[in-house]
Amino acid sequence: MSLDVFLFASWIGGVAFALSGFLIGVRKELDLMGVFTLSFLTANGGGVLRDVLIGRTPYALTDMTGFIIVVLMFGVGYLLCRFKYSTLERRSLFVLSDSIGLVAFSITGAIAGIDAGLSVFGVMLLSFITATGGGVLRDILVNEVPAVFKSDFYGSIAILVALVLYGLDVMEMSSEVNFLIVFAVFLVMRLVAYKMRWHLPRLKF
Repeated sequence: MSLDVFLFASWIGGVAFALSGFLIGVRKELDLMGVFTLSFLTANGGGVLRDVLIGRTPYALTDMTGFIIVVLMFGVGYLLCRFKYSTLERRSLFVLSDSIGLVAFSITGAIAGIDAGLSVFGVMLLSFITATGGGVLRDILVNEVPAVFKSDFYGSIAILVALVLYGLDVMEMSSEVNFLIVFAVFLVMRLVAYKMRWHLPRLKF
């Protein structure tokens, strides 16, 4: 798999999740340290879990890029706070950034799993953890039920992305263009699922 695709998807996911963590921190009225911490963990938590599982030192600890991205997005978020946005606009920005981060990190998780020689189940698991790990940490820290357990078609996106990328690898069809198509298709799918309120069946007793 291409290292360039992995790094680019990591940067895109980091930017998106750092902003989503910032938005949640501001909504919960945390102080500056609290908002920054939430933003950092959202952007890097899933990647750290992924790297630990495949036995390598997390990129967040060896590369300053993740930290720099969070600092930059903290600044962007601060500037956004100076404008008066409606609740709907703030919610839409969060959903968009969170969806971009979800799909981008699903891709990085799947790539890492394939490069590590994992089975299709291992690739799906690594994609799921990478994509949802940071969000789970974010939601737990602000005392909310993690979105992956209740949101419309959320974790399912990561599993589907992993299956498609694994299939492309098996068929030797992995390319930058195909990665871009996968990203676009599943981003649209996530946004449509949110709009249409698609979700998996829920058990009731």
